[in-house]
Amino acid sequence: MRWWIYLSIGILFGAFDFYCHRLVFDLLGGDLLWLVLSLGIWLVPILPVALLEARASRSALRSAFAGLLTWCASIVSYYLTNVVQLLLIGYPGRSELHISHHRDPYFWENWRSVLQGQIIEGGIFEWMGIAAVGGFIIGCATGAVYLKKKAPAPR
Repeated sequence: MRWWIYLSIGILFGAFDFYCHRLVFDLLGGDLLWLVLSLGIWLVPILPVALLEARASRSALRSAFAGLLTWCASIVSYYLTNVVQLLLIGYPGRSELHISHHRDPYFWENWRSVLQGQIIEGGIFEWMGIAAVGGFIIGCATGAVYLKKKAPAPR
């Protein structure tokens, strides 16, 4: 059951993060603070997940896999949220991808190009390795620190 919760947290965070980037950029502009907040926010889902798994399983390795799962689910969710926005909500400058243009002769060709170039290859595949390695390392480190702090003191 915990692993379904971790997966759900990853999915929800990916969708949230898709919209969060724009909000933070609009509020702060594209300076160093925006970069720090845009990257730092990725600690929000992984730290509680890694701590929960370390506490429940008493294993830094399982904590690492929980972090990996959460971040990888977030990456997929982030890019699927992009697909939903382009297809159903619409985006200025990309109206040719909105479902209302499905009768356009180039609609499916445009979507194939976007899915292949921006969503799958230029999005999910590009960031999945970083999410897997980073999620594993941060999850393991978080779990290890928690377990070290919780270890009984030697007598």
